[in-house]
Amino acid sequence: MIIVGASGHAVEVLQCLPAQEWATLVFYDDVTPGEMGKLLNYFTVLRTPEAAQAHLASDPRFILGLGGPKLRERLAARFRGWGGRLTSVVAPSATLGPFADLGDGLNVMQYALISPTATLGEGVLLNAGASVHHDAHIGPYCEISPGARVLGRCQVGAGCQIGAHAIVLPDLVLGDGARVGAGAVVTKSVPAGATVAGVPARLLG
Repeated sequence: MIIVGASGHAVEVLQCLPAQEWATLVFYDDVTPGEMGKLLNYFTVLRTPEAAQAHLASDPRFILGLGGPKLRERLAARFRGWGGRLTSVVAPSATLGPFADLGDGLNVMQYALISPTATLGEGVLLNAGASVHHDAHIGPYCEISPGARVLGRCQVGAGCQIGAHAIVLPDLVLGDGARVGAGAVVTKSVPAGATVAGVPARLLG
């Protein structure tokens, strides 16, 4: 299996995987050599598309190990084009509702919570301690930062970013590509592509 990315988030993804996966695990990063520090002594980091494709031929699974909605989506498409199979990783400490509707390629990190009636689209990154509550819908390739809360019945569009410890109050809509600043409390719906910050959150720009 390949973890796509070899910097900070990739190391945290590694922590979520069972130890038996580590023996055949490799990383892929053609941008940030050396970012994994001493872990480079224990794992192979592939640097070229040719190397990645050769590995995928024997094990097609890949996990997104980096942040940024657009980058995650772009790399998922690239690796699928090389014959890869987008795979989720879920930390053992995370709580997943048994009836949640979950897309492929999720990163559900340590102590995250997903309600039984929540929906998460493909490629969502639900970071450490973040939570998605009842009947909320999270669009594909959203990034929900550590400690953030998306409360009941919210509709979050594709490619949104919700900052660390932000709270999105119930029944709100975040349009595609909306961004919420760290620590914000969102009390009103946010248009597509807009950025909000503050308590209560207000439009920036």
